[in-house]
Amino acid sequence: MSRDIFFDRIARINDHTDRGRDAMTAGDGAATSMYSSPVMASAAPGVRRNYQPLLLGLVLGMIAGAIAAGLENPEMPWGPGFAYNGVIVLPTLLALIAGPVMAIAGCVMRNRFPGFFFFALAYFPAVIATAMVDLPLF
Repeated sequence: MSRDIFFDRIARINDHTDRGRDAMTAGDGAATSMYSSPVMASAAPGVRRNYQPLLLGLVLGMIAGAIAAGLENPEMPWGPGFAYNGVIVLPTLLALIAGPVMAIAGCVMRNRFPGFFFFALAYFPAVIATAMVDLPLF
């Protein structure tokens, strides 16, 4: 008895989805697809959505690195002698330390959080490279 009910349900599911193909609704209104997810035929899956985390990580890494580089540069406005230099030292050091920590965590959690992986992939080298550059901006 339960076997018949199971196979009846499978048959109804197959009839409803048209054996795996998108079944179009028939009726007075416009035909719509049963599934609403768009198909990206032109790009490989996951390529287009990874630009934003990469660019965000690159920009934030460069900002944190520039602040870290300017902390010891007397030519920078926030360098030694700035009244609030002691206040921005701790957040800047945390931003520098966060680079390798996020890179390791991003590699471990790559499958679950691909956006975080690409953010950390751009942030870590950007913050380290920018902090090591002596920036004569002013």
